[in-house]
Amino acid sequence: MKKISITKGDDIGPEIMDATLKIMMAAGAQVDIDEIKIGGKVYLEGNSSGIDQQAWQTHSSK
Repeated sequence: MKKISITKGDDIGPEIMDATLKIMMAAGAQVDIDEIKIGGKVYLEGNSSGIDQQAWQTHSSK
């Protein structure tokens, strides 16, 4: 099983990512999903980069 990081972001991002994941699962992808947060919501939480600090530490970015 492959571990992957995904992000849904803002606007239509969540809808697109949910559809993408649904297709991947239906195709039999063997993945363990780690969701990271980015976008306006993270920015409004006080992170001026708009990227959750933990996103830089994910396994797939190594």
